[in-house]
Amino acid sequence: MRVRLVFVAMAAALAFASPSAAQPIDDLQRDDALVQTIGWRLSHANAPFCARAAPGIGLLLGDMQTFADPALAREAYGLSGDIAVAAVAARSPAEAAGLAVNAVVNAVDGVPVGPPPRKGSWDRIWALQSRLEQAAARDGKVSLTLKGGSVVAITAAPSCGVRFILDDGKDNAGATRSQVRIGREALDRIGRDEAMIAAVLAHELAHAALDHETLLGSGKRSTEAVRRTEREADRLSVWIMANAGYPPEAALRMIRLIGLRGLLVIPGASHGKASTRAAEMTAEIAAMRAQPDTNWALRFRREP
Repeated sequence: MRVRLVFVAMAAALAFASPSAAQPIDDLQRDDALVQTIGWRLSHANAPFCARAAPGIGLLLGDMQTFADPALAREAYGLSGDIAVAAVAARSPAEAAGLAVNAVVNAVDGVPVGPPPRKGSWDRIWALQSRLEQAAARDGKVSLTLKGGSVVAITAAPSCGVRFILDDGKDNAGATRSQVRIGREALDRIGRDEAMIAAVLAHELAHAALDHETLLGSGKRSTEAVRRTEREADRLSVWIMANAGYPPEAALRMIRLIGLRGLLVIPGASHGKASTRAAEMTAEIAAMRAQPDTNWALRFRREP
């Protein structure tokens, strides 16, 4: 998690950034912005087809109390408070509203951020992020009160209602029905290639959109049951990418890279060989392009 990066990231930020910087000032913030931007692009473009679609704004909050040294984190990022904008997705409602990374947030939807939790606790920031997302989904808009008392009102736009998270210190990816995460080490391993990152996130968004979490249940999962959901996620990912304007062939590049270099923590038994997965996705791309449109809610074929 972020606590592991505090001394390296904060030292770099102190050396090269001014306290008033309004753009990402270190690699961690740049990676957060990259994941939010790609995630928003996928989620917004596919909202018409997601069963649990909800308005969203494309913004992630951060809490300096999650760092090993909160005071050093505040100093490095030039913050006067713990809660701030951690990432803004490009071409999102949050960006359109003029919100910038490192803007200090005093209240979310009119409710003050509350007292600091114990150092290292993520409870407060997840509660605030949930409040933001729930208000946007419920009302189609949400407000943030910034340092100095200014209030920014953000009008939400359609999304798949899924949160995207950069998981520091991990080299794989995963999803629940409401959240997609990708490890920061995974970005390293695929060279921060935007289209291939989109392929990974589209695969995980497919898991969320098809609610594989509920389908598999919470008990012991058979290898074959997991493999069926992985085939579905592989195949649906190319539709999700196409709708967002990404070349679906990037998913094939990503899979072949995994096969050649053994990248990411992916057990072959449940996910299948890279060559098999690439062949199935190639066939799906052809099937998709034979359709009159990319409405996967109507035209995607589920696994038997």
